[in-house]
Amino acid sequence: MQIVALDLATNTGIAVGRAGENPKCWSISLGDTPYVRGGMSQADKFKLESKRLNNALIMTQGLIQSHEPDLLVVEAAIGGKNASSFLIKLFGCVQGCAGNRRVNMIPVYPATVRRHFMGKAKTSRDFPHLKPAKAKLAIKEEIEARCRLLGWDVPDLDAADAAATWDWACATQVRGFQAKPTGGLF
Repeated sequence: MQIVALDLATNTGIAVGRAGENPKCWSISLGDTPYVRGGMSQADKFKLESKRLNNALIMTQGLIQSHEPDLLVVEAAIGGKNASSFLIKLFGCVQGCAGNRRVNMIPVYPATVRRHFMGKAKTSRDFPHLKPAKAKLAIKEEIEARCRLLGWDVPDLDAADAAATWDWACATQVRGFQAKPTGGLF
């Protein structure tokens, strides 16, 4: 089964491959974040967001055409009432494109992926000595380290998150696939 996994954000992580093989991993920017002294006008923010959403559609269509996935797995936007509306819109763009191309797509929560890939769904509470942003970075670095232990070439933290999502999909969506054990010894 050919699987494409995405860690959606302005810098989107991508992992592609068949279960049992090493995934090909990279990331793509959906648009730069310009620094504007004094902030941006509402109209400029809307134009920038529209460009990024269009780039998400182009990216998804290109991935589907190039890799012909049987399954597209996307990290779900989380946060409840505080969820990022931009991430929800990105998810909707990918979902719409996948539906249009008749590709099966499923969402997965980051905690579910971490529990599978790391053996525990770590949160910022696991790093009480760090501020939340630094704790989030530490979690991503642990995921990247595990990818490297598995021999996967992950160029950045976003690609590593996508690779972990890809591994979850292989383990849970592919009949007969045997996931590698979590932890450092295997």
